[in-house]
Amino acid sequence: MKTLIITNGDSAAGILREAGIGDTILPWRDVLHEGPIPDADDDLFAKIRAKHHANGASQNADDIFQDFRDRNEILKNHQEFDRIELWFEHDLYDQLQILQILDHLARLKRVHSVFLVQAPTYLGTQTPDNIGRFEELGLPVLDSMFSFASKAWEAYRTADAPNQINILRQGPIPGFPFMGQALKRCLEELPGKDGLSRTERQILYTLDRGVNRPGMLFAQVLNMEEAAFLGDWSFFKILSDLQFCTRPALTGLPQEFKPKIFTNDDQRKEFITSQLHLTDFGKKTLDQQADFLMENGLHRWWGGCELTSTNHWRWDDEIASLNHHKAH
Repeated sequence: MKTLIITNGDSAAGILREAGIGDTILPWRDVLHEGPIPDADDDLFAKIRAKHHANGASQNADDIFQDFRDRNEILKNHQEFDRIELWFEHDLYDQLQILQILDHLARLKRVHSVFLVQAPTYLGTQTPDNIGRFEELGLPVLDSMFSFASKAWEAYRTADAPNQINILRQGPIPGFPFMGQALKRCLEELPGKDGLSRTERQILYTLDRGVNRPGMLFAQVLNMEEAAFLGDWSFFKILSDLQFCTRPALTGLPQEFKPKIFTNDDQRKEFITSQLHLTDFGKKTLDQQADFLMENGLHRWWGGCELTSTNHWRWDDEIASLNHHKAH
């Protein structure tokens, strides 16, 4: 029996290979809670995602695009595998990948002999000796789960994504014990009443309490998560954007974050050990006496929804509700 294992990245893939689990291991390399998630065919989708991820340092768009095409080709040839297993975690990063992969398999009509392992902890921190214990969590993916995944993935790619995902997360979610919380966590990355995402708010909160170096700040903010999902590059980009804007909420970073900084030991050290301070505006924003979005504008993607200063959604965490803001 030939088994394909799909998992959340190279770290987990390497551990599974070393443990001798599965025949082919496919790491799924995409940060789906960042950048545009277009409603497009597989090639165009890959091209748009590759362009988003290209960083001018360790990754270029052509290589990323080829990686996406190669992984799609493996799925296209799914009939070579008697069994497909998805090994994923409980956090937002992984739960969005589950939706994408199951939708892809459903479109290929591969709905038999597909199993899902959903670990309540991080696969990348396991060892080859103990990662095998998660095999007992593997359950067959039922038709209702394929149906939900396709519906949710389609919703996430629309211009109305926040609204549609918010509706979906409140209904029945068959077979995905961590999905509801993950989708809510995704909504919390929308601007709140203060114009900050939950991550941005946690950064300012932690900085206000004396944790003032980026490296330590990253560790502490991740500690505030029910299920941590941010990588260091993602975090430092968010941190950097709080300083390099029209009205900064913090100061102290030596330069705007770019991934190439981490290819230089001196620049990396200077960045992660720099001493940060809240600005007066940052303190006002943290106290909900100022609106970060209104002062600094907004342009980013949330799934297939393009958020701008004049047309965006806000998440009110106190009452877990969503509001649409559109200039007339």
